[in-house]
Amino acid sequence: MIIKQIEDVEVVRPLHKEIFGTEFPISSYWKKRKAYDLYIYIYEEDLELLGYSIIVDQANLKNLYAWYGGVLPKAQGNGITDAFFDKMIDLAREKEYKSVTVASYNTRPHMLRFAIKKGFDIYDIKKRDYGSGSKIYFRYLIHPPSTLEINLIDNGKFIKPAEIEEQLVRSYKNNCKKIYFKGLENYETLEYVVRYCNSFSSKPEIIINKEEIEKEKYSYLSKVYKGKITIE
Repeated sequence: MIIKQIEDVEVVRPLHKEIFGTEFPISSYWKKRKAYDLYIYIYEEDLELLGYSIIVDQANLKNLYAWYGGVLPKAQGNGITDAFFDKMIDLAREKEYKSVTVASYNTRPHMLRFAIKKGFDIYDIKKRDYGSGSKIYFRYLIHPPSTLEINLIDNGKFIKPAEIEEQLVRSYKNNCKKIYFKGLENYETLEYVVRYCNSFSSKPEIIINKEEIEKEKYSYLSKVYKGKITIE
């Protein structure tokens, strides 16, 4: 799957109708374009369009706003939206912006779950007594590069996958470039950590004390991890 930027909004108009069953809000698009830079991205696989997104560059707020977008039903559930938001967050970091924002309705619970799992926080809700329900606004704060230590053992026991996920999501949200891991003796834990860190668009450097990892586990790690590994 390829995510690429295009200039012609006409490309997404028929795609929008296929996804949402309504006409693309072209008047709103041109109104926004007069006030901001807009970036149009399409999702493509084997030259077939699967979806699109439009970003509003709110330079005055140092914010990127995911205004409109969607994925064809047949392509949903394949991580396309997740990959796009990774790209959007990386773009915000490159521009040294403060945040990324997105809005959705309480009638779209899958999008609400996605935003929360991705590390977005709710910062505003506009309640409606009609139409599509309450509109919920999410913000993802962009942090400067940081370093984090994660201990995978607590009171002599390996922590649960849900706790590992929570810490790794926090590390991604805090823009961790280096993660010091302790407690990678367990293969199941090691595999979970590697799989999760490999899912990051910007993969952190994994740092391990040489006395805390066996030779065969380091061999496995070096084969499957797509980022940098440092043994101290």
